[in-house]
Amino acid sequence: MADDWISLATLKRLGVDEIRNRIAESPQSAARWVQAGALNGLVNAQLAWGQMLLDGTGTARDAATALRWFGIAAQAGSAEGLNMVGRCHEHGWGTPVDPARAADFYRQAAQKDDAWGQFNLAGLLLAGNGVPPDRRQALALYVRAARRGHAKAATMVGRYLENGWERPARPAAARRWYRRGAEGGDYRGQFDHGRLLLAAGRREEGLGWMRRSLENAVPAFCRLAGDGLRTSADPALGTLALLALKRACESGTAQDQRAYATALAEGLGGLAQPEAARAAFAQARRIEEHDRLARSTDEAGAARRPSVKAAPRLARAIRALLGRVG
Repeated sequence: MADDWISLATLKRLGVDEIRNRIAESPQSAARWVQAGALNGLVNAQLAWGQMLLDGTGTARDAATALRWFGIAAQAGSAEGLNMVGRCHEHGWGTPVDPARAADFYRQAAQKDDAWGQFNLAGLLLAGNGVPPDRRQALALYVRAARRGHAKAATMVGRYLENGWERPARPAAARRWYRRGAEGGDYRGQFDHGRLLLAAGRREEGLGWMRRSLENAVPAFCRLAGDGLRTSADPALGTLALLALKRACESGTAQDQRAYATALAEGLGGLAQPEAARAAFAQARRIEEHDRLARSTDEAGAARRPSVKAAPRLARAIRALLGRVG
């Protein structure tokens, strides 16, 4: 291992451009250089290395070690490190699920004005998960995070205002907040913004935002959206439902594949597509057979896979590392 050691002096001597080139070579190369920054005490590299361990990017997935690196960054005063330790406790990444401990770390990150810490603490308060439910405090945190540009928080403020949580409903204000979430890239905000535009008679604009949402959303959201939209008599919404069910298939489950196949066979959003439906049903059967074989080999010890939504934070952390060593 000594021959592989990359010192802080080496990192500084190479400079930003050369390190960027080496990181871009491959995930394995990125892992080596980001780990080097972490071992040399660069906080942003510690965050990036923890995320790479969590995702299994360029290295074996190791959630427990990822948690330790997030903890090291947190001890150095990193708000993002505190937030990521909280996420590990909330989701059981490398440690037992403990939402109360997660809330403690989120609260510390929020006190440092970290928008993700504010957003995640608000989610626990809204659900009463690990902490007493407190919708009013959750709203205050969502507003603070949204004012810092957090798109998902803006969507949640819109939801409060649309549904009249903790205060009278204000539909016009809800539309403004949903728009902020949508323009910030939050797929839920895009869907809600489009939904309200459609209800207001701005059909093409509304359908466009809803389509954009489904093109960006995770499979679980697409599954719910597809189930909700497929009952509409509007052909345009039927077409969106079909798109949503297709995107839901990215979950890799036979259930989602069968739902999409059924929609194709029924002609959701237009004409029936029997050939495409048969292909989708065949894919569902292949997934079922694969799952059956996988269960027979006893994969119960496989590590939990963390959310892929963390990938953008990895990219930001690597960019920040490059700035630190330049």
